[in-house]
Amino acid sequence: MDSYNSMKTKLLPLGIYTIEDNSNISAELKAYAEGLNVMFDTLDVMERECFIETAESYGIEERELFIGKERSEYSTEKRRNMLLIQEQMNGGECNPDAFKKLLEGYGLSNFEIAEGFAEQTVTINVYDKLTDEIKKMIEENINANFPSHLIITVKYL
Repeated sequence: MDSYNSMKTKLLPLGIYTIEDNSNISAELKAYAEGLNVMFDTLDVMERECFIETAESYGIEERELFIGKERSEYSTEKRRNMLLIQEQMNGGECNPDAFKKLLEGYGLSNFEIAEGFAEQTVTINVYDKLTDEIKKMIEENINANFPSHLIITVKYL
């Protein structure tokens, strides 16, 4: 139900108003309805953009900018998945599966992780085709999010 009909339906049972199609009251309600419709449409968009699962534009862009960089080179669905992974991984576990999830959150899809337990090393072999800018962003994220006691080596093959 649109705003005009909603207001009309709520006012009629009061018996105070006679709302006819060409009356001043009807015109006033229609004017209010126009403003309310714009407001409700704006609220619907805001609500959609508040949640990663439903965001389509600025909700995704603002979250990406908050954690580093807008990732417009990826599809909306991939960007959503990357954001969800990154939010789930904050303060997470320190194991190969957690590292794999973090790397997927950075947008990588074709990579291997090799561990050197005794040396406390992790080697990440990346097979994705990436620009130098994305490589730099990935390495910055790795340095910021992986445990500092590990010696991390990233190889782009």
